[in-house]
Amino acid sequence: MKNFLITITIIVFGLSNVKAQKINYEKTLDAAKAKSEKLNKPLLIQITIQPQTQNITFPKEISIPEVVNKFNKEFINFKIDRADTAAMKIISRYKVNSFPAFIFLDSKGGLLLKDFGNFMQAQKYITMADLALSRSKEKSLVDYDKEYKAKGFDGDFLKNYISKRMNFGITDNALLLDQYVEFLRVADLNDYQQVLFILKGGPLAYGKAYRLAYINAKIIDSIFKTEPLAVRQTFNNAIINNTMAYAIAKKNIQWATAASNFTRTSWATDYRLAQKNSSLKMIDYYWAVKDTANYLRQASYFYDQHYMNISKDSIAKLNTKNTEEARKAAFEQAKRINPDSSFTTSFRVSYQTNQIPVELNNAAFFVFLTGTKNTNYINKAISWSKRSIELEPNYGFYDTLAHLLYRLDFYAEAEVNQIKAIELAKEKNINTTALQNELDKIKQRTL
Repeated sequence: MKNFLITITIIVFGLSNVKAQKINYEKTLDAAKAKSEKLNKPLLIQITIQPQTQNITFPKEISIPEVVNKFNKEFINFKIDRADTAAMKIISRYKVNSFPAFIFLDSKGGLLLKDFGNFMQAQKYITMADLALSRSKEKSLVDYDKEYKAKGFDGDFLKNYISKRMNFGITDNALLLDQYVEFLRVADLNDYQQVLFILKGGPLAYGKAYRLAYINAKIIDSIFKTEPLAVRQTFNNAIINNTMAYAIAKKNIQWATAASNFTRTSWATDYRLAQKNSSLKMIDYYWAVKDTANYLRQASYFYDQHYMNISKDSIAKLNTKNTEEARKAAFEQAKRINPDSSFTTSFRVSYQTNQIPVELNNAAFFVFLTGTKNTNYINKAISWSKRSIELEPNYGFYDTLAHLLYRLDFYAEAEVNQIKAIELAKEKNINTTALQNELDKIKQRTL
């Protein structure tokens, strides 16, 4: 395993003495979709997770009778574990990043609702189900998609279409916004709610919709003074992510630079973080478009500057600060999604508790993945890998180091570090099959 995200399970205990019941699940997603369409019933896809450690308070199944009956009566159900390779397509398509996840689709396959969590009492599940059922009676997102592709739409249609996508958690609306603003009058851009709508949609940074939204400086100033921080962060992130996604899709360095520059301005109060995150966006771009030469050049400077020129103690303090900020952000997200504290809740919040060593490890392994034989870059990556281990000994980090040493033909050292990776994984009761396979390849000189 090369990419690591440490997740913390937060649980508020609840008790239930009711005899367990079971939800009826279809065997395959295709079968579930076909049945949903045939019976004209919404489809519920559950993406489950396995706790990293044995945890009797983390239920493997939903067994609350009221919920089981509701789900069986109102939905066609399908369940898949996140570790299943088939789950990756679902996770990618619906942009799921919190687990266990619930994805509700209408009988046409249109998205209705995304949510996540384990809940010890019924109310949250029932509320979630009722919202999905209510939305299933509205115009399907599939129908909106068809009408949009058929063209002939007007501004009202586009606003409704974008609003529906936003309500369902779909954030890539930048190109729709560029079309939408063509229907607006100049006077419309003097309306606070209209400008806020454009920003929330996530326009391309410095693109058509963005520039029009910024025409009235007083409204922009008012939005940034009035709207809650969480709202402003959300639309800033949407602008950055949409712009970078567009840059990558088009392999356009100008749009990548726009995303990078906007990232810098969004961190205006912290120059260090502004510069760091701006640079990281360009590194991400070069990696995504497979521009290996620029990736290696930029990454080498970036990780040396930010993580190799400061002491271990300084990094440890920075890591602690980053972890606390990530923890607070994760809890705030969970509170926004689960605002009703009147019922007992169990949910899994993901955030990095070891952000800096993870970043160093991933950067080091990405150098390996480029296939470069340049010893200068490989040695830099080895230094990053060793520092990640110094900060937090981890089986995956030793695995990365073994790969890099192998690339330099240091086979004996590679074996030693791969064996260490296996030993540490066994201590954590983690399956070592993949690590053992890598060790065999090292011994056979076939890695």
